[in-house]
Amino acid sequence: MARLGEFEVHPFADAFPLIDGEEFAQLVADIKKNGLREPIILNHDGTVLVDGRNRYRACEAANADPVYERLGAHYTEPKILDLIVSKNMARRQLNAGQRALMALEYEKYYAESVKAAEAARKAAAVGDESARRGNSPSTSTMADLPSPNEWIEPMARTERTSRDRAAKVVGASGRAVQQAKAVQRDAPDLAAKVRAGEIALDAADRQRKARLAAMPKLEPALKPTRTFLTLHTHTGEEVKYPEPQAKATFNESKGGGISWAAWSWNPVTGCLHGCTYCYAREIATSERYASAYPAGFTPLFHHERLDAPANTTIPAAHRDDPAYQRVFVCSMADLYGRWVPQEWIDKVHASMLASPHWQYILLTKFPDRYVGLDMPPGAWVGTSVDEQKRVRIAERAFSQLPDGITKWLSLEPLKEPLEFTDLSVFDWVVIGAQTETRQPDGTVEAFAPPFEWVARLVLQAREAGCRVHLKPNLFNGRPGMQPIDEYPLTE
Repeated sequence: MARLGEFEVHPFADAFPLIDGEEFAQLVADIKKNGLREPIILNHDGTVLVDGRNRYRACEAANADPVYERLGAHYTEPKILDLIVSKNMARRQLNAGQRALMALEYEKYYAESVKAAEAARKAAAVGDESARRGNSPSTSTMADLPSPNEWIEPMARTERTSRDRAAKVVGASGRAVQQAKAVQRDAPDLAAKVRAGEIALDAADRQRKARLAAMPKLEPALKPTRTFLTLHTHTGEEVKYPEPQAKATFNESKGGGISWAAWSWNPVTGCLHGCTYCYAREIATSERYASAYPAGFTPLFHHERLDAPANTTIPAAHRDDPAYQRVFVCSMADLYGRWVPQEWIDKVHASMLASPHWQYILLTKFPDRYVGLDMPPGAWVGTSVDEQKRVRIAERAFSQLPDGITKWLSLEPLKEPLEFTDLSVFDWVVIGAQTETRQPDGTVEAFAPPFEWVARLVLQAREAGCRVHLKPNLFNGRPGMQPIDEYPLTE
């Protein structure tokens, strides 16, 4: 951070250009005559200057005593960012290009603040849970069970949220922000001129394009020939896939994307259920991840990933962390869907049974296929019910499953009021709302179920002796009623 006297300057505040010349001279003269009318704003502990760089400099020039105001401790980093925008936009006449560049700065700092806050929240929650349970390695220390949209690629969602919020708060158009990003990337000197008001953004973008067009074209480097595997869809269609350069291992959830399991494993990808809200289809059909999903969301068997349970080892630093013993299986598929060849299921189960030291977490909308399968010891075997028509199927199938596994029920998203005959066949009930997803045919809006639907299910689960977890998305991040936050008991 830059400094002014004894204070560090908030980096986002420092992104706004300082006043100078006649405008600064007028501020100095006003302070000499009337004193500082508007206080300089500091953060809650008085170490960071949030707003008032020009006033601070002018007080020094006028030999006047500054006046300070501290923000309350409730000011989170996103709130501080919004305050900086509000104060500066009220005082300045910024053109479209300057606003777009400010939106880029806002996007960067807002995304960083969201990630830092989420990491701190999860660390605190894990600490609290560890203290409550005595930090036993055999006991769950799950900080929170995220919504499915957070299970895979949480960074992509954070970046999109930050981008949309930045444009809205700063008041810049999406086109201008994209232009600003290109100018900042390819011609930072022109971006500096736009920021200083010396050139319009459109003009800077034209100069950027002209520079790129004038650059000599480089001969493309020859890429080494890659070896491709032949994978097969559920119908037998062949799909070419680059052969991995290393042994298959689980995917580690770096950055806390899956707080209750440190690993995910996808020997099968794709699904045919056709759920309108599916987070996995959003990812598999996006251009960003096209190379990772060569068949899109068509069910595809990755035989090259079957050795992952045997090849993966827990890092020494995490050997006492229960989350590093858990693996979410087929987070990008329904392994037990009607269309899945039995051969695929048998091979995946054989791989799990050959490495029984992992705690495998399973989830399906077609639980009848669990019946008769050899389950890994200690597995969490779950089914997803979002409509009444799935209730009978779930109750029938789970009444036939053996003891020794955790049987859990995912009611996410809860799309309609559900009536169960017998919840005692389950150990754990999870209830959640529908989060927004961007599907190939358009955006699917978020939906939160009415309180009465949730309350009836919680009461019935309690009467059946089930543990209950209410997902945070039911409350949409608003303070108020304390949600139920329970997890399966482990031996």
